[in-house]
Amino acid sequence: MKTVAIVFHSGYGNTAKVAAAVAEGAHAVAGVTVRLLALTPEQITAGRWQDDALMAELSAADAIIFGAPTYMGMVSGVFKCFADATAGIWFQMGWKDKIAGGFTSSAYTSGDKVMTLHYLATLAAQLRMVWVGPAAPPSNLTGDEQDLDRNGYYIGIGAVGNVREDLGLPSAGDLRTAALYGQRIAEVTLRWQAAPLNA
Repeated sequence: MKTVAIVFHSGYGNTAKVAAAVAEGAHAVAGVTVRLLALTPEQITAGRWQDDALMAELSAADAIIFGAPTYMGMVSGVFKCFADATAGIWFQMGWKDKIAGGFTSSAYTSGDKVMTLHYLATLAAQLRMVWVGPAAPPSNLTGDEQDLDRNGYYIGIGAVGNVREDLGLPSAGDLRTAALYGQRIAEVTLRWQAAPLNA
């Protein structure tokens, strides 16, 4: 059994919805177990994030999917504190060759979400992880909010959320896109883990 861990921060609940959809997609793949791990402000003391049990779960996982809302063109402060805390992992190259991916949400179709996705991919690269992009090609011909990857993100998942619950966001299309992403990462993890090193 391989483990896909989804570590995320959600400020208004939108990123948590995307995380749940990613988890649903990964869970649908036989031979994979999924762990949803939420980052919270309570894990930060004097500007430093620390949760040894959560970090141990990530280190034991075969794949890690990062998730954060986009605030002011970047990951949230809570996520950034967590990311800075991975420096100890970096020194040991403890997550080298783990499969990685990422997702974000913000209130606008752009909202500079691509900056957050680039940061998540850079974090994975610094940790010498293997980044996996989305499964679904963009469906930008109809302008329908229920389309898959309707905003055309190629590096990760960029969902549209809002602080207002009554708007029904993220859309069903964004959540389906996220579920397909979780499924793809689970499948890639199984293939990656099964491949012999000297093939």
